[in-house]
Amino acid sequence: MIDIVLLRLLKHRKDWAALKDVIPRSNLSEETQALVEDFGKYFRDFPSHDVIDLPTFLPKFRNWHSGMAAEQFASYTSILRNISPEPDEDQRRNILQDLADIDLMTKLANIAEEFHEGDMEDDPYTIITGVMDTYRKRRGLKANTYIQDDIGDLLQDEFDDAGVRWRLSCLNNSMRPLRGGDFGIIAGRPDQGKTTFVTSEITYMVSQLPPDRNIVWINNEGPGKRIKPRLYQSALGISMSEMKDRYSKGTLISEYREAIKQTGNEERIRIFDAHGCSTGMVANILEENNAGIAVFDMIDNIRGFGDASRTDLMLEFMYQWGRELMVKLDCIGMATSQISQDGDDMRFPSLPMLKDSKTGKQGACDFQLMIGSISDPAFQSSRFIGLPKNKLQRPDGKKDPKAEVLFDPTKARYEDIQEPL
Repeated sequence: MIDIVLLRLLKHRKDWAALKDVIPRSNLSEETQALVEDFGKYFRDFPSHDVIDLPTFLPKFRNWHSGMAAEQFASYTSILRNISPEPDEDQRRNILQDLADIDLMTKLANIAEEFHEGDMEDDPYTIITGVMDTYRKRRGLKANTYIQDDIGDLLQDEFDDAGVRWRLSCLNNSMRPLRGGDFGIIAGRPDQGKTTFVTSEITYMVSQLPPDRNIVWINNEGPGKRIKPRLYQSALGISMSEMKDRYSKGTLISEYREAIKQTGNEERIRIFDAHGCSTGMVANILEENNAGIAVFDMIDNIRGFGDASRTDLMLEFMYQWGRELMVKLDCIGMATSQISQDGDDMRFPSLPMLKDSKTGKQGACDFQLMIGSISDPAFQSSRFIGLPKNKLQRPDGKKDPKAEVLFDPTKARYEDIQEPL
């Protein structure tokens, strides 16, 4: 029955064009497969026909298959006569669903076969997720995605200055608060305090998130266990010796939880070592942990972007993926990167001075935060915060603060420099 109803659909040019490439041919009879191909020939020969005209089609069909036996031709003629009735809406809907189901099962079987034979080029999670996304679209199983927010609520967010604020006032003065879908790059020269900047900020930000949202740190640089002590230092503003003393007194953990407003035993800042993880695995980690803020350290090392011939193009794909994922998860994204050699020993490196990228990474972000540093011993405790790209600028603020701030590695903190009275 599926073959007849399918042919009733495919006799229409519009339906043939939409379905010809997604029909699971192996699940159809030889006669149906042949007619699908010949319908295509007919539409090419008669570009003004929107529907197959059987009196016109049959002589053409006979010519295309001149060696066909009379009995076989009679069989095809019988099939074609049965496609004259138009399918009703129930038949149309059911046939499209059946085709989607067959296509899904066929693709999943092929994926399993490729996996067992070792021919799979990407990770299974990414491939299966892509197949399922296509299936959901064909079956109409996706939720409404158009924006339904009330304009009054959106305006109120702006007036209320809603979102997540930075610890550093120089950033708050130049940027509106961060909200779900925002995606930025935080860059610095190697060993100049990039990780400390992130821990200093997120330990301030976490208490501003809804209670059910967490900060998820995707670590691709060194062991993640080295980051955790830095989080405690940043949250409490204490040195390692002070932290050790408070731990021996049994107060460290409770003080940390109070500082970040953590009420239960579940960590609100969660670090995952993701060395060698693919895009699909990373997305799964963020979804399962209900990320409100995602830190990608470093996004450049995540697998799953193919073998682009140019590094800058591959990096552009990576950062675009990160931005799109943040929108999908309604999550704030921060991707750490490195400032290239061109930005060494500079207070305020410029926009193109990201490692391996002049414009690719930058085009995929809402803001690009550069942490400058200079070798002058008099400025050993200084870092310089610049925003060469800032799409989150406050209407009444400086787009680029170009501010000097205090860097205290012993307490894992960045602090504003207080202007003299």
